Amino acid sequence: MKKRILASALALTMVASVFTGCGSGSSGSSSSSSRNTTDFSSDQLMQNFKTNQAINTTDNITLLVWESKNGPDEFIQKAGEKFHQLYPNITIKYENVESTDANSRIVLDGPAGNGADLFATAHNNIGVMASGEVIYPVPDTEKDIVSSSCTASALAGATLNAADGTSTLYGYPVSTETYALFYNKKLIQEANVPKTMGELVEYIKSFDTSTGVKPFLLDAGNAYYSVMFTSTKDNHLYGPEGNDITDTHMVSDDAVAQLEDFKALSAAIAMPAEDISYSTNDGLFKSGMLAMEVSGAWNIRSFEEAGIDFGITAIPALTNSGEAPANFMGVRCMFVSNYSEHKPEAVAFAEFLMTKEMQQLRCELTTTMPARDDVLDSIADESIKTYLNGLNEQLQHSYPMPNMSQASLFWTAFGAAYANIWNGSATDVRAELTTADGSATKK
Repeated sequence: MKKRILASALALTMVASVFTGCGSGSSGSSSSSSRNTTDFSSDQLMQNFKTNQAINTTDNITLLVWESKNGPDEFIQKAGEKFHQLYPNITIKYENVESTDANSRIVLDGPAGNGADLFATAHNNIGVMASGEVIYPVPDTEKDIVSSSCTASALAGATLNAADGTSTLYGYPVSTETYALFYNKKLIQEANVPKTMGELVEYIKSFDTSTGVKPFLLDAGNAYYSVMFTSTKDNHLYGPEGNDITDTHMVSDDAVAQLEDFKALSAAIAMPAEDISYSTNDGLFKSGMLAMEVSGAWNIRSFEEAGIDFGITAIPALTNSGEAPANFMGVRCMFVSNYSEHKPEAVAFAEFLMTKEMQQLRCELTTTMPARDDVLDSIADESIKTYLNGLNEQLQHSYPMPNMSQASLFWTAFGAAYANIWNGSATDVRAELTTADGSATKK
C-alpha cells in the first residue's frame, strides 16, 4: 500500500516534468558524431578531482547508472571509462532509464534490488523522492565539494527546502536548463529581434502572415512558461526559498502589472490558449513556419537536423520591470539511491561528473547548459558555445522551480488561470490569481 501511495504521489509530481525540457526524456541535443569533444588525460582528471568520500572496497564492483538516451548516455559511458581509469576496481554500467521515469522506477526497483546506484532526474522531484526515503542525502563531508562545483542557483535547486523549514542537500547538479527566445534567422535578422514586450507586440501586429508563416507563439496555458509573467527577480513562486506552501507569492502588484504584457500578446496573436501548445510551436518552428518561439536546449538538435538556421537570446524585457522575465530554471541532478550497496563509490562518481572537465564533456555531447559557471569559455565547438551563450543570457534571470512535494499544486491551478487571462474570460486578473493561489496553497 505504501508503494502504491508513493507511486501516485510521484505521478502527480511528474506533471511538473511534463512542462520542462526534461519532459522530452533525453534532455540531449546533440550527437557526438557531429561534435568535437575534448579528451582529458587521467593525470589531469586525478589532479582536479576531489572527494572526501572514502572508497570502502578494493573488490571489483559495478555501479549501475540510469540516464537518458541521445547524448546523456554517451556522456555516462565516456565518464565511466575515465572514472574506471582512476579506480580500476570500479566499473560503471549504463542503463537507459529516461530522466522522467527514473524517480518513479526507483520506488519499485530499489527495494527489489534491481535499482540503480545512481540516477538522473529533475530537481523538482526531490521533495517526493525525499518523503519516500528513496534518495541518499549528500554526506556532510562532501557538501563543500558539491557547493564549490556548481553555481549557487544550481545548488539551490539540488537542496530541498521543505515546507517545515528544514533544508537538506540531496542532488549533484550536472546540468541546468531554461527556456529562452529562439528565432529563425531566415525570417528575422538578429538586429531586428525584439528586445522588449512592446516591440514584440508591434512586430506581431505588423507581420505579413499571407504565406502562412506566423511571427511568434507562446504556450500561454502552460504554467511552466507563463509563470514568468507573475514572477520577478525578487518575487519567486512559493517565496524566496520556494517552500512557503501558505502563499504562492504570485498575486503581487507586479504580477498584475506584468500580465498587461501577457494580455497584449494575446490580443496581437489572436489565438485561444487551447490552440497553442509547445509541441505545435516546436513543429512550426522546425518546419520554418514560425519566426520566433519560447523554447529550450532540448530542441537544439531537432532544429539543427531540420536545417533551421536559428539563434537564441533572452526573452524580451517586460514593460513593468524593464528586464527579461524571471522564469523557471531546471536543474538536472544525479541522485544516489538509498538502496545502493555502494554509496561511497556512487557519491564519488557523482562528484566526478561535476568536475569542470566532465561538465565540459557533457556540454559538448548534449548541447545543454553546465551546472558550473567556468565551462562555457572552454568549449571548442563554436556552434555549441553560441547556442549556450544565448541560453545563458536568459538563465541569468531564472530561478529554480520549487522542489517541495506540495509544489505540484501549482501546475493545474495556475495553468487554468493563465489560460483564462489569455482568453479574456477572466476580466479581473487579481481575482483570477487569488482563486488560483487558493487552490495551490495550504493555508
